[in-house]
Amino acid sequence: MGQSDRNLSIETNAKLVENETTKKQNEAAARIEQKQKEASEKAASAGLSARLDDLSRKAKEQQKRADQAEESLKSEREASAKREALLKEGLSLANTALKKNKRGGFGPFLTGLILGLMAGAAVVYFLVMPRLAPQPITVTPAPVEDASVTIDDDGILGYTAADFQEAILGGASEHQELVVMEQPLSISTTITRAGLGKLPIFSKMKDVTYYGTGVYTVDLSGMKADAVLVDENQNTVLILIPHAKLQYVNADLNKTEFEDTEHGVLAFGDIKLTPEETSLLENTVYTSMEERLSEQELLDEADRFAKLKTWEIFQPLVTAISPAYKVVIELQG
Repeated sequence: MGQSDRNLSIETNAKLVENETTKKQNEAAARIEQKQKEASEKAASAGLSARLDDLSRKAKEQQKRADQAEESLKSEREASAKREALLKEGLSLANTALKKNKRGGFGPFLTGLILGLMAGAAVVYFLVMPRLAPQPITVTPAPVEDASVTIDDDGILGYTAADFQEAILGGASEHQELVVMEQPLSISTTITRAGLGKLPIFSKMKDVTYYGTGVYTVDLSGMKADAVLVDENQNTVLILIPHAKLQYVNADLNKTEFEDTEHGVLAFGDIKLTPEETSLLENTVYTSMEERLSEQELLDEADRFAKLKTWEIFQPLVTAISPAYKVVIELQG
C-alpha cells in the first residue's frame, strides 16, 4: 500500500505474525475440538441409555396393564361361574318342585311362582349378564404436544425447547462481545522524502516496522429464542450465531522498530515529519493493518474460533439440562 503527500511517500507491507498468542489460540482450539468429540460420544451413550430405560418403563407399564386386565377377566369368569352354578341349582330345585307338583305335593300357586322365578333368572342371565361381561381393553394414547413447545421424544426425555432456550440465552447475555481471536501482524513501512527535482541523489529513505493486533469478536447480545433450534430426533441443539468481525486494531507503538536513514549522495540529516505528515503516516499504517486483517481468510479463521468458543460456553449449559443432547454451532446468513 502506498500514500504520498507532495514530496513524501509511504509504502507499507502487512505481514501476519506467529507468536505466543497464536500458539495458545491454536492449542485451545485443539482442546475444544477434542472436547467436542468426547461430548458427542457421551451424548450418544446417554441418549441410548435414556431410550433403553424408557423402553423398559413402557414394557413394565404394558405388562402391568395386561396383568390387571387378566386379573379382571379372571374375577369376571369366577363371578360368571358362580352365577351359572346358582342358575343350575335354581333350575334343579324348580324341576324337583314340578315333579312333586305332578304328584300332588304343591299347589298351582307355588308351581306358578317357581316357573316365574325360573323365567326371571333366565332373563337376568341371558339379557343382563352379557352387559357385565369383560370388555376389550383399549389404551388411549396421550395427546401429542405441540412440537414447537414440547420436545420429549415420545415421552423419553420430557424437556421443552424453552428449557434449552432459556439456558442458552442466559449464557449469551454474559458474553455479549465475545473475543474469539487475536491476530498479530507487522507493517513494514518505507518512508521516502524526495529531494530537489525528486532526484535520488537528493532523497532520503527510512524503514520503520510497526506492530499491531487485530481483535475479532462475536456479538451475542442480539440472540433471540429463534436462534436456538432443538431436534429431538437427533438429540441436538442447533445454535445460530453471528459471523465474527474485526472489532478493532490495537497498535503496539512500544515495539516500533526504526532503521537508519538512507541518504542520497547530496541528501543529509534525518527525515523530519510535519504534524500533517505524521498524521498521514499513522493513518496509512492503520489502514494497511485494517485491510490485511479484514481479508476473507482471516475472517473465516475468526468464524472457526467463534464456533469453537461459543460451543465451549453453551455445551455445558445444555448438558446440565440433558446429557443426551449435544450442541451444534452454525453461522447466521
